[in-house]
Amino acid sequence: MLKADVEVDRREFTVRAAIEVAPGERLALFGPSGAGKTTLLETIAGLVQPRSGLVELGGRTLTRTSAPRVAVPPWQRRVGLLRQDPGLFPHLSVRDNLGYARTASTSGSELAELAEALGIGSLLGAMPARLSGGQQHRAALARLLLAHCDALLLDEPYTGLDAGLRRTLTALVTGLVTERAVPSVLVTHDLADAQAFANRLAVLDHGGILQLGEPDRVVLRPASVRVAELVGYLAFAGLPGQPDVVAGIHPDRVVAGAAPGRGLVLKGTIVASRPAGAAWEADLELPETTGTSVTCRLAERPEADGSELTVTALDPPCFGPDGCAVDGYCGPVREGVLP
Repeated sequence: MLKADVEVDRREFTVRAAIEVAPGERLALFGPSGAGKTTLLETIAGLVQPRSGLVELGGRTLTRTSAPRVAVPPWQRRVGLLRQDPGLFPHLSVRDNLGYARTASTSGSELAELAEALGIGSLLGAMPARLSGGQQHRAALARLLLAHCDALLLDEPYTGLDAGLRRTLTALVTGLVTERAVPSVLVTHDLADAQAFANRLAVLDHGGILQLGEPDRVVLRPASVRVAELVGYLAFAGLPGQPDVVAGIHPDRVVAGAAPGRGLVLKGTIVASRPAGAAWEADLELPETTGTSVTCRLAERPEADGSELTVTALDPPCFGPDGCAVDGYCGPVREGVLP
């Protein structure tokens, strides 16, 4: 079990966060740049000393600021940290970089098998300077996994990699984390990466954890307007007869047509539309009484700009005047239609 309950002073704010990650569990720390995610990871790794707090791993105390104080140095923590910068030794070949991390528990064939799984088996004799950015990231990941650490910390390790490679690496890492039963933490500002990796999702902003739970629960039932904004809700529409309550509208949770039994029906005017992958994205201007416009992604191409369009926001979360969730869903107002 990895436990961290720390306070770390930064120039802009104080990071105050508490997490627990069980063996084999995968936690994603998600939030905007500068939210304190990397600071929390570096504190666990021993690169940053907290003002106060405790870090434990597998029953060992790694950091304790109260008496008796403990500050185990990073190289003795058995915590593996992979940053955006691969950090390969430039004077060593890929094979020697990977071999540097081998331990007594590393089998003779594991290095070659892992290199093949990551698509760098033919590059073991190459020097890091001759590798592409994606190849360097894969070599660094292989080195981390060969170290057989007691916890894995991944700090936006897929930056600059294409979507297909990110999926491949995520599948490999999640499988190994489960197989080895080690706690792992991923830092990312990409929600798709977080959802693909995590058993649980923690949303951070301005140094604090705003919500922690199963990824789908956090996205579909955000605890506040701020969490909703961070996980992709682009608009908040007023509700009929409830001026102090708004419904969060997520572009991916909107369908064409009126389906009052499934959510909140919205009627408005198309002001812009554009292709969005295999779907279409449309900006819908609602009546002035709602004071907002919404963006929705639709399976079919919408009518021309200026046309009227009716859509349904599927079971949207609702928020009161304090910005906090109201019962976590729209409840009785789900069938209300905005004029």
